[in-house]
Amino acid sequence: LMAAENLNVEYSETATTAAFDTEGRTLIMPLLKDVSDEATDLFLGHEVGHALYTPQGRIKDIAAEGGMFKNFVNITEDARIEKMIQIKFPGLRRCFYDGYTELIDKDFFGTSDSDVNSYNLIDRLNLHFKGGIRTGVEFSADEATYVTRMENLSTFDDAVDLARDLYDHCKEESENNNPDDSETEETAEGG
Repeated sequence: LMAAENLNVEYSETATTAAFDTEGRTLIMPLLKDVSDEATDLFLGHEVGHALYTPQGRIKDIAAEGGMFKNFVNITEDARIEKMIQIKFPGLRRCFYDGYTELIDKDFFGTSDSDVNSYNLIDRLNLHFKGGIRTGVEFSADEATYVTRMENLSTFDDAVDLARDLYDHCKEESENNNPDDSETEETAEGG
């Protein structure tokens, strides 16, 4: 009903999380055990957000670019559609808040034994936009511009443009933090 179209909904024993196939118009839900109604509504609301706001056919174009870029688009698009679905259905706000609180408490994101501030920028943004200040994620002054851009996404193209900038930023950051193999080999041979 929320998607305003006749979606296929499949419950899957093998699915580990909810997903939405934008081409086949199928919402896939895992069989959730020990998960509250709020977390279930979070998963369903999130996927309906994709049904309503992620343009059909565009994910195929993104996937065709290869590499990790699709993952970056998924994170920026998730932030955009979650904001939009909660605007359309304000009753979901509490479900999202309580659902993410529950998932964080159950260590759904696998962060309990980690310093989340050591994560790369895209992963910190993902955690921040899902769990807010509860995740303890911090951003530098330079990174705050990405946070603001992500807060203000309105179109799919905006999400793709931000993902491209973040992809380039993270790639550059990784190259600066990890010397390339040729330098490592020269140092090892010369040492």
